[in-house]
Amino acid sequence: MIKDGHISPLQLMSLFFILMVGKEMDPGVLILIHWGHNAAELLLIISQLIMVLIIGIMLPLFKDPSKNLFDHLFDYFGPIIGSVFSFIIFIALILDLSVNLTFDFEQIHSIFLPTTPTAFILFILIVSMMIPVYYGIEVLGRTSLFMMSFIVLTIIFTNIFSLSSADFNNIPPIFGPGISAILKQGILHVGFFGEFIGYLMIRPYIRSYSSYRRSFYLIAVVTLIIGIFQLLSIQFVLPYPSSDHLFFLSIEMAKLMYFGRFIQHVESVYAVSWLIVACLRLSFMMYLLSIGAAGMVRAQNYRRFIPSIAVLVYYIALLPNTLSDAIDFKDIVLEQRLPFIYGTILMLFIVVGYFKLWRKKRMNTNQGRPQSG
Repeated sequence: MIKDGHISPLQLMSLFFILMVGKEMDPGVLILIHWGHNAAELLLIISQLIMVLIIGIMLPLFKDPSKNLFDHLFDYFGPIIGSVFSFIIFIALILDLSVNLTFDFEQIHSIFLPTTPTAFILFILIVSMMIPVYYGIEVLGRTSLFMMSFIVLTIIFTNIFSLSSADFNNIPPIFGPGISAILKQGILHVGFFGEFIGYLMIRPYIRSYSSYRRSFYLIAVVTLIIGIFQLLSIQFVLPYPSSDHLFFLSIEMAKLMYFGRFIQHVESVYAVSWLIVACLRLSFMMYLLSIGAAGMVRAQNYRRFIPSIAVLVYYIALLPNTLSDAIDFKDIVLEQRLPFIYGTILMLFIVVGYFKLWRKKRMNTNQGRPQSG
């Protein structure tokens, strides 16, 4: 088991709040709008609830505070198959981190440093991610508490003041492309919330199982409500299909705010707050990958894997030629195809895990019975 201290349930919730809500502030949210049309919030509800249901079914198998997801994969399927399954999930997470990083450094390039080479921006961003990872989960947890309040204020401020530009006639019909299409796309885009799998990697850092389980459902509900509110606000202000052609939706919303000649360019304030949150979110994802890499080779020290993961992420993030290519890759590969592969692993995990749990209870029952004559 990797020993890296403990965090409180509130810190755990703040980390995953930033992880899930932060991704709705980058170009990736265009995928939900594109396929959901006027009902992007319904697509979000369906996809997130399916992922929450899958993780919720798995949670009772994580009562042991010494084992994360990869530890259980080795226990359930053996060293060979367990390594293969762990590697597939690792690949899915590292590709997701790399694409998210592409989204973020493209925003930085467009807003702050339009004349700076993107490779240099990416290098600085990765270095800023690595430093918190070296300090460990406790530093990430404490930082996330402060940043959660920061991002909540940013979201509330942006959405409330941008509503002055809203038109509540912008989102008919309520079911967008139709209920059947929304259901289909909701299932296909479960991978949009694939980061919830990382919750199963944090079990050793929470002492109480009841707090661990309760924190998951609380953060699932809160992020769902925030996500619905975010998408509705976007559609009120920037209706579909115009919102389907804007890469940086939240920045465009912030540009619409005007408080007079002495308070201008509010989008720069939003962008700075977003940048700080993005660095923390990406650092936490890199931390999950580091402990995952250590778990795959059964190592105790995750820090030795950070440089290698950083190099991999750097080169993968540079592969898309344009931001449109990165969005298409995330949509087609990471959300519509790859989840069927690692989703099968999670289903096998559930079947084998509950079978072993049932067999263990049966053996304990048989041992407790008095022996006859």
